[in-house]
Amino acid sequence: MKKTLTILSVALVALMLSSCVEKSKKYQQLLAEKDAVVLENQNIEKEYNAALGIISDVENSLSAIRDAEGLMLIKGENNTQRDQLNSELIQIKEQMAENRAKLDSLSNVLEKSNKDRSYLRNTVKKLQAQLAEKEATIVAMQEQLAQKDEEIAGLNTQVSNLNEDLTKVTAEKDEQSRIIADQITEINTVYYVGATKKALKANGILTSKYILRQEVPAETFTKADKRELKEIVFETKKAKVLSAHPTESYTIVSKDNQSVLQITNPELFWSVTKYLVVVTK
Repeated sequence: MKKTLTILSVALVALMLSSCVEKSKKYQQLLAEKDAVVLENQNIEKEYNAALGIISDVENSLSAIRDAEGLMLIKGENNTQRDQLNSELIQIKEQMAENRAKLDSLSNVLEKSNKDRSYLRNTVKKLQAQLAEKEATIVAMQEQLAQKDEEIAGLNTQVSNLNEDLTKVTAEKDEQSRIIADQITEINTVYYVGATKKALKANGILTSKYILRQEVPAETFTKADKRELKEIVFETKKAKVLSAHPTESYTIVSKDNQSVLQITNPELFWSVTKYLVVVTK
């Protein structure tokens, strides 16, 4: 029984001493310092995580710029691709401006902090320098795109002018070809007629002395191409050439109540006149 009372007495004394310690100023101060340290650690962790997030965003922006630089070597020939690249550069530039503001804000926080943040400060300064460099790179890339657009516009103007010139030259060439074709056709066009003397006189082809007139009424003749005209058939037993064609350049063959004029030497035959007048009986 005495032993039990002794134990209870000791416990009661310890409890009273513990209560007194907890109420002491030193104990309360230690607790406050502990809470401050915990809060400081939490703030440090938040700042560090925020800094890491900003650094990650900036590094992603720098990576996007490197990708854009690589794309610029490939794109640029197509209007749609150039517009897309220019739009991407603008978006990257806006994102970089946001990241720069974040870095500046983080830098101010780190400068005011009493804690050792040398690693973060150095990282931020390094990223700020890289951002400045890449911002200059984006400006240069945009200037290059603008210069390319000007060059392409100039080339398009040259192509348009060349197309106009080509159209004119083609039209002139076509006109010349048509004129030449007409001239060739005219050169190779010949006329022939076969009729009785009476009909020839009536049509004004012969005079009373059977001489072919200079002003020949072409509508009374049959038009032909001397390159293709090899023979002419007249529906008569006898036919005689009245016009001035060399006799050695043709023959006349009678067959089945028809007279066939065969041109044996076309160049010689048409060398004197391109009007053939044949009198039939």
